[in-house]
Amino acid sequence: FGDTFQLLDRKLGTSEYPIATSEDIRKYLEEEFKGYPIDCTQMAIPSNMFIWATMNSADQGVFPMDTAFKRRWEFEYIGINDEMEKVEEYVIPVGMGENRKYIKWNELRIRINDILLSDECRVNEDKLLGPFFISKNMLENALLDEDKFVKAFESKVIMYLFEDVMKMRPQNIFREHDGKMIFSDICMDFEVNREKVFGIDGLEYIEK
Repeated sequence: FGDTFQLLDRKLGTSEYPIATSEDIRKYLEEEFKGYPIDCTQMAIPSNMFIWATMNSADQGVFPMDTAFKRRWEFEYIGINDEMEKVEEYVIPVGMGENRKYIKWNELRIRINDILLSDECRVNEDKLLGPFFISKNMLENALLDEDKFVKAFESKVIMYLFEDVMKMRPQNIFREHDGKMIFSDICMDFEVNREKVFGIDGLEYIEK
């Protein structure tokens, strides 16, 4: 990648500084382009080739990128609420058995994010819940197997909040949980008290 990195410096779309091909690459290119008048001793990115990439800067495996790398790309930030209109109508089940209610995923997500941004939590924006933190497929099928969805919510949303976002201060996000501050107890509380485990009140329940 070190040689290819040099090709990212482009002038009028084409690599400004071509790189010399190694003997193995040159032989491969000569074989592939046999019969074509192509110089295989150098390589460059042509003006009609584009490289598109996405990244989540909150991923724990992502190392900080140095300036030399970043300046060779054009960045576009995708906001935490971009395209939330696409999930506004999704209804999800919360709670188990007789405690079950139905609420809009987007409204619950926004209220949880409000807590994360509060003075008690002060979480950075890249740790908030985006509209598709729960996948579109899961949201579309949430009411087909409700128990399965509730368990998936626990293993995805609650575990993320408990282990990654508020690992050192879980009591600040699970504000109304009065049991042991351990994951299994919080999940049992969620199955009984639903969104109230977060200290959230006033959400409109939806008739199924």
